[in-house]
Amino acid sequence: MGYCLRGDFHSAIESAEIGTRLAVDPFYSQFSRLLLGASYWFSNQLDKAEATLEEVITYSQKFGAGSIGIQACFFMGVLLISKGQMSQGLKLLEEGQRDCLENQWRTLYARSEYILGKVYSQIVEGSGPIRLSTMAKNIGFLFKNVPFATKKAEEHFNRAIEVAKEIGAKGTMGMAYLDLGLLFRTKGKTEQAKECLSEATQIFEQTEAEGFLKQAKEALASLEGEK
Repeated sequence: MGYCLRGDFHSAIESAEIGTRLAVDPFYSQFSRLLLGASYWFSNQLDKAEATLEEVITYSQKFGAGSIGIQACFFMGVLLISKGQMSQGLKLLEEGQRDCLENQWRTLYARSEYILGKVYSQIVEGSGPIRLSTMAKNIGFLFKNVPFATKKAEEHFNRAIEVAKEIGAKGTMGMAYLDLGLLFRTKGKTEQAKECLSEATQIFEQTEAEGFLKQAKEALASLEGEK
């Protein structure tokens, strides 16, 4: 988890693979497997992420490991969207979010807001696995979501920041500031982008999140270079 929060997903994958292999108790192995699936997702190794997360979801459904299963469903929702099953993926994300609210899992709720923000920001930027060619196969989803994607991305990132501040979840807060800053940069909102990226940089310096800190500094430097 430490590697994940620092943005070092290569090390996170290595560590989680070892943890999954060595765990004696099946329940504890799911923690490593969840982090492994998430790290695959962040590294764009989507096939590996899907297979790993499916195991976590199956275990959760069979044995009632709700909080672990919900987190796996968040990432699985994004995977479904990237595969073109956009309405199903979004529904899975929104259902997981409702479960978080009902159970007062505020840390997971903040994370779900960040993930939804990332989904919509990728729609705006046409980056990552959510590309126009995928969306074009889903005309209904395209017309319903693309025109409002920027607004929705901002709302979800800001909500993630708000909740993360309330509970002191600096990792999620920093990631939300980083992606919100990148979104503003894409839309040409330079000053707002700088503010968000500066906030992200400060948080990542405090938490020694080297991987994310590198991304934030590079993005901030690119804006400074545009003067």
